[in-house]
Amino acid sequence: MNTTLPKVVTPDHITHLSACEVFVFGSNLAGHHHGGAARMAHECFGAEWGVGVGPTGQCYAIPTMQGGTDTIRPYVDEFIEYAKEHPMNRFLVTRIGCGIAGFTDSQMAPLFYKASFVENITLPLQWKLEIREWCLKAGIDLDEKKRKAYHVDVPEVITVEALQELCEKCLYRIGACYHQDMPSIYIRYVIDKDKFGYAHFGNFFFYQGNLYVFEMDEQYKDQHDAGVVWAVFGDECEGHGYAHEVIFAGVRTPYKDVKGDYIYTGDAVMTDVLGLNKESIYGVRPLDWFGDYAIMLDNHSLALRDCKKIVRVGTVFFNLPKLAEIDMLHFLEKRSSELHSWYGDGPTGDENLRHVRFTPNFFESELEYIVMEHIRDDDFNWRK
Repeated sequence: MNTTLPKVVTPDHITHLSACEVFVFGSNLAGHHHGGAARMAHECFGAEWGVGVGPTGQCYAIPTMQGGTDTIRPYVDEFIEYAKEHPMNRFLVTRIGCGIAGFTDSQMAPLFYKASFVENITLPLQWKLEIREWCLKAGIDLDEKKRKAYHVDVPEVITVEALQELCEKCLYRIGACYHQDMPSIYIRYVIDKDKFGYAHFGNFFFYQGNLYVFEMDEQYKDQHDAGVVWAVFGDECEGHGYAHEVIFAGVRTPYKDVKGDYIYTGDAVMTDVLGLNKESIYGVRPLDWFGDYAIMLDNHSLALRDCKKIVRVGTVFFNLPKLAEIDMLHFLEKRSSELHSWYGDGPTGDENLRHVRFTPNFFESELEYIVMEHIRDDDFNWRK
């Protein structure tokens, strides 16, 4: 499968549109689409004859024949606001006004300066260069303004709920493969028994509370859920990869264990504060109200920032329910909190160590863990 390139520039020649794309062309107020891009908009993409302003079919008309650039600017600003109100459409702006209307690229491009900060508007490459040149002359730091416009606030502690909200905010960018200025988040997920996968933000999304990951490997072709991808992105993600549902298995924290490897929520750990022994195995979870990733104790919490030594011994992803039955929003936090019993009536240290070592797994009986302990020298792949 070929990787889809980010869709950030209007193509020179547009012969077809995806379901999400809108053809933006120069018109006249009477809506008489006689030639150039206007004629193509009318004949190919559904622009209505007699409508010279706004959306019709898969098009958006901006009048350019009624006077100077000052008369065009209000229609451009109106278009930009319309694009913001339709964040899952991509608006392909052509070189409007540079044909029959007689304007130059250097005259028209600056009118679309504000469009530079709207992620679902693409401009011709020549206009992008013209806008950059115009900004240099005006003393405007275009790159810095873009960074601010595309910036997404990321909470210090990433819960599943926070992850879903961030994906929703960046849904267009995920679909368009536009990964610039995306949140720096790395997650782990269960692929199968004895197999974790990892994904950067931008390569996964949520649908009806469930997590889906894009994979490029052909082995996932049969698992691709085209219906879900269409429901979320339309035909936007062609070439992005094969999207399949997975079990969320934690987010990377800023902390590292004694081996220098990053710690993930859902890791089973021992710490110097609570004791580096098998009777003191705890699960790591996000505590947004606490402002850190932490270990839940009986009536308080221990923040990872307060631990000098952290030893990972496995994860809490053992005895997993079937994918359709898992409560993703609460499983990690619940299992992490239950891993250690503070009242002496829970599993022993030996049992806990067996459970967390051979993860991820779907084993249902203790015998299966005991068998693994006798036939496996390694600890599955949770370290990788």
